[in-house]
Amino acid sequence: MTADLQDETTAVLQELVRFNTVNPPGNERPAIEYLADYLEAAGFKAEILGAEPERPTLVATLTGASKGPVLCYLGHVDTVLADPSEWQHDPWSGDVEDGYLWGRGALDMKSQVAAEAVAAAALAKEGWRPQRGALKLVFVSDEETGGDIGAHWLCEKHPDKVRCDMLINEG
Repeated sequence: MTADLQDETTAVLQELVRFNTVNPPGNERPAIEYLADYLEAAGFKAEILGAEPERPTLVATLTGASKGPVLCYLGHVDTVLADPSEWQHDPWSGDVEDGYLWGRGALDMKSQVAAEAVAAAALAKEGWRPQRGALKLVFVSDEETGGDIGAHWLCEKHPDKVRCDMLINEG
């Protein structure tokens, strides 16, 4: 099982890296839609919400049988600038060489987003659901330039969608 999860996480991370989400301008929609489809196929309810059409956020929820605490994993899919001339590999290739996956966002923070999505999807596919409460995966746009149209907008305009009791984020 561990090797299967590692392989799937690598494949999901490769796909995420291949989306050029350098912020600005961002253009996170394709990455967000990919994650929404991936999590919906596992049994999550996925909602795409956004202040701007090409810069949305994903809220994916796996609900338990009764009310209870909500655990939320928060990540972002936008990245900082990448100048291809300064890279040994294309920053949007997702190439794996010598055991390393190359690409912009592979460390910050598409790797954590991939790991969270794959782990949660694996549980959901096996039929796991929280006994009480919910598990939420929230993947936002616009973290690298302050989050005004990402996390900030989401909390201001849709606080009910992201309210949680426990939050795990990068760092």
